[in-house]
Amino acid sequence: MRTAPLALTCLALPALACSGAGPHHMQTLDPLSIGTESSLRGLCAVDRDVAWATGSGGTIVVTSDGGETWRAVAPTELAELDVRDVHALDDSTAWVMCAGPGEKSRILHTEDGGDTWEEQHRERDEAAFLDGFAFFDAERALCYGDPMADGGFRLLRTEDGGASWVPVAPGPLALPSGEASFAASGTGIRALASGEVWIITGANDGVSRVFASAGAEGALWSVSDSTLRAPKPAAGAFSIAFEPGGHGVVVGGDYQRREDGGVHCASWSDDFGANWYPCDVGPRGQRAGSAALGGGVFIATGQTGTDISRDGGRTWSALSDLGFHCVETSPSDGSVWFAGPSGRAGRLR
Repeated sequence: MRTAPLALTCLALPALACSGAGPHHMQTLDPLSIGTESSLRGLCAVDRDVAWATGSGGTIVVTSDGGETWRAVAPTELAELDVRDVHALDDSTAWVMCAGPGEKSRILHTEDGGDTWEEQHRERDEAAFLDGFAFFDAERALCYGDPMADGGFRLLRTEDGGASWVPVAPGPLALPSGEASFAASGTGIRALASGEVWIITGANDGVSRVFASAGAEGALWSVSDSTLRAPKPAAGAFSIAFEPGGHGVVVGGDYQRREDGGVHCASWSDDFGANWYPCDVGPRGQRAGSAALGGGVFIATGQTGTDISRDGGRTWSALSDLGFHCVETSPSDGSVWFAGPSGRAGRLR
C-alpha cells in the first residue's frame, strides 16, 4: 500500500565544492532531507531524476524528480523490519532486501512504483541473516548473507529477475573465528555486468578478506586479504566499489570508534581484487559506503564525514563534513546520490 508523498526539504547548509581533476570537477554536495527520521542504509541511483532509498522501520522511498519530492511506498507488513538494500531499473521496477535473523530476511519486488509488492523470497532457517544483493542485469543477481551451519556464506542466485532465488551451496567458506559480513549499506557485495562479483568480510579477529568471482557470476571464488583489520565484532570492511577496468577500493574501520580514521580504513586494488594494498593517506574516519565515479575517482562516506580519492584509492581527502551511510553512482549518467541517518540525503551536483 502506498502512503502519502513526503516533502523533501533542502537544509540551510552550505554546498561544498569538490575540486580537482577528473569526473565531477568543481561540483558540490548538496544536503537534502527526505522527511523521515528513518536510518537510511539502502540506496539505488537510477539517474539524475530517479533514486530509491530504504531503511529502518520498513522505509522505502522513491523520487522521480531529482529529489524535489519523495513518495513513501513501503507495504505495511514491513513496518517492523530493516530494509537494508534496494536495486531499481526506473521509478516503477525495484527489488528490496530486508535484513534480520530468519524470516526477517526477505526479498520483495514491485513493477508499479510500489503500489503493490510481491514477496519473492523469505528465509526459513533462523540461522540465516541476509546482508545484501547485487545485480548483473535485470535478470541475474546474487544475494548473500552470514555463514550458515556448513561454514559457507549464505548465497542465493536468480536468473529470472527474482521469480526464483536458488541457494548456492556451499557458499564461500568463512573462517571459524567468527568471520561474517555487515549489512551496513548494501555494498558488502558488488557486481559488474561482465560477471565479476566481490564479497567482503569483517569481524573475524584478524584481517578483512575479499572473495572474488572473476567473470563467473559466483560459480567459482578466490579469496585475498585486504589491509583492513577486523579485531572486533564491529570492525573490518564495510563497503567495496569497483570500476570496470579492475580498479577497486574497500573501506571500513571500527564502527564503535567511528572518529578513528587513517590508513587502516581503506585498501585499494588495480587487478580486480587479486591483490590489495594499504592507502598512503586514509579517510578521516570509519566509512560504511563507497562508490566508483570513474577515472580512478572514488567516494567513501560514513557518519563522521565524506571523503574522495582521485588516484584509485591511494590517497583520500575531505569532500564534506556531512556524513551518510551510503553513496551510489548511476550507471546511466554518473549522477551521485547519498543517504544516511535521520532521513538525511544528498546529491553531488
